[in-house]
Amino acid sequence: MSYSLSIRTCAGGFSFLVHSVASGQLVIEDTVPAKEGESEADNFARLLTHPRLLGRDYERVRFLSNAPTTQIPLDDFRREDIVAIYRQVFSESTARAEDLAVQILPGLEVVCIYHLPSAIEQALREVFPQATIQNFPACLMAYVASRAQGMRSADYEGGHRGAVAFHVVVEGSNLLVVATSRGRLQYANSFVCENDADRLYFLLSVWHLLQMDSQYDTCNLYDVSPEFQNRVHEFIASVKSQALPSLVYL
Repeated sequence: MSYSLSIRTCAGGFSFLVHSVASGQLVIEDTVPAKEGESEADNFARLLTHPRLLGRDYERVRFLSNAPTTQIPLDDFRREDIVAIYRQVFSESTARAEDLAVQILPGLEVVCIYHLPSAIEQALREVFPQATIQNFPACLMAYVASRAQGMRSADYEGGHRGAVAFHVVVEGSNLLVVATSRGRLQYANSFVCENDADRLYFLLSVWHLLQMDSQYDTCNLYDVSPEFQNRVHEFIASVKSQALPSLVYL
């Protein structure tokens, strides 16, 4: 039997999912938290020798980094500039060129730059040379943008209602806000939020920044609780909620 494996960085360690390729059924879901004083690279090496991962035939292996990204237009992208661009956005970073990775989102015509320690990539390649490495926030951007391009309802046609598609993804303590206009990325940013009050604050801040219309524009929510959806609805008339697909298929 063949399996697909998804490994992802998470708060304080790494998580992994194993699915059956034939049925799509989730076989294993587990987390390997870091031990006190353990480096990220050592924690990752311990995950790769986890007994629940060994002895399976993996048809697909995907590593998803949860690191925040910065985006630049595809036409302006030059690989030799990524360190300067990244440090300009993340001013406290001392990242080297070998610890930065890029992911191109052709549908949005942007390039995402994110931190990927070379020790992590090397350890992954030694065990799973066929692995695909991607950035989870970038995958979410691509997914919600594809959803926006597929929407042809009145909420996205004519006048101001057709100007910007507004999407909010809640994933653990991360809040991702993405806005697109006719297939072009207008805004993308992630925020660390520990409660719904913080999530609502950042959501409404971006909503007002983009001059969205609370009576006519639609706020698309992904993986949110009914309680949070109701709170957003107190401020925005048109709110739609939906679930994200399993991350292994993003």
